[in-house]
Amino acid sequence: MRVDWAIPCRFVEVQQPFGATIVGAGADVVQVPQIPSPVQLLFAVRYIGLEEDLDGEAVHPFGCRMYKPDGEKVGEQGGQLTATATLRVPGYAVELIVPQALVFGAEEYGTYSFEFSIDDHNLRVPIHVVEPQPPTT
Repeated sequence: MRVDWAIPCRFVEVQQPFGATIVGAGADVVQVPQIPSPVQLLFAVRYIGLEEDLDGEAVHPFGCRMYKPDGEKVGEQGGQLTATATLRVPGYAVELIVPQALVFGAEEYGTYSFEFSIDDHNLRVPIHVVEPQPPTT
């Protein structure tokens, strides 16, 4: 298995077996009025693999690690994934799209990284925590 993509968004609804509806895709900038501040994020994460990877029996360790702008790891969550593919097309990879909500404490402005993993594959996504910008006229 591998992480194909992880998209920060405002809303995701998985529609098995035909993909997902994603609203606000690419929402990688978060404005917070003060630091420290709690930040809640939502990602649509697509895992892909071979048919036998999503046969309902294979177990895959997965997780997400969070890093501050200086690269220091500030959190981690994970578990074991066992799932069955709902749609199989011969000769193509099978997919599993998962909504993943994360909450972290932003202690400084800057670019945080969220590293999604499954088995031995990782994918990092940057999230920029910035001060509110004055409206432009």
